[in-house]
Amino acid sequence: MSREEISVRQWQEQFKAGVFDSSDFHTQCTAGWYDWFCQDYALAGRLKKIGRIVMGITDPFILDNYYIWFKNNCPLSGPLYDDVRFEPLEGERNGKYFLVSLDSPHERKKWSLFTERYGFDAPEFDCRNVRDMIKYINVIGPELERDVQPPFIAEKCAVITYAKLRGDPAGIQVYRDGDHRFSYASRRSRQMKTVLTAVSLEDTPPGFVSEHAHSIKGMYVYCPEDAGKDLPTPQKSAEIKSSKKEVER
Repeated sequence: MSREEISVRQWQEQFKAGVFDSSDFHTQCTAGWYDWFCQDYALAGRLKKIGRIVMGITDPFILDNYYIWFKNNCPLSGPLYDDVRFEPLEGERNGKYFLVSLDSPHERKKWSLFTERYGFDAPEFDCRNVRDMIKYINVIGPELERDVQPPFIAEKCAVITYAKLRGDPAGIQVYRDGDHRFSYASRRSRQMKTVLTAVSLEDTPPGFVSEHAHSIKGMYVYCPEDAGKDLPTPQKSAEIKSSKKEVER
């Protein structure tokens, strides 16, 4: 069923006025439900829970330049969970699209924010309460408006490169654990790795050991679990793979 795309601000006004209170199919489609696996009558209750995120938005750019839609997801294992997706009202996404999931069995915390700019392998931000999530979204509104790429985007790229040099395949989930701090589960060693990043060795985050850091993609990275281990060069990695193929033949 198609519906008129309205701004987040207009959606808030209609929600406050009780326009979406009824549990009938037509009303919930108008509210923005696009796909679901639960019973139709359950959508209204689910809307009130996931809608807390939408009602907390105060950033003018998001309020007037985005519309929203909702999805009820059915994972292969675990309970159903919901998300709300924020799409630009006009033009292409251009890195501005984002979504917030609630109680996903795949994620570490209750609320998870996935953004196009960070990538969808892992959340850009996750937290345990709705207040922290609302606060974070309102903070990134001006960044989305000005197409600002925060420093952690480049830091994540360095972490991904580090993981590849350690032998991990593409597509690993790189989580943000705070400023200049990331983590990922190594598929190669089956170990959780922590990676700290710094642009300069004169200004490093707590716990960063400079003598065990590696220079990658214009910044320095340090992994406590790999401290003291040499980092293979791409050339050496390629030689190892080539040697293995020769042996297999």
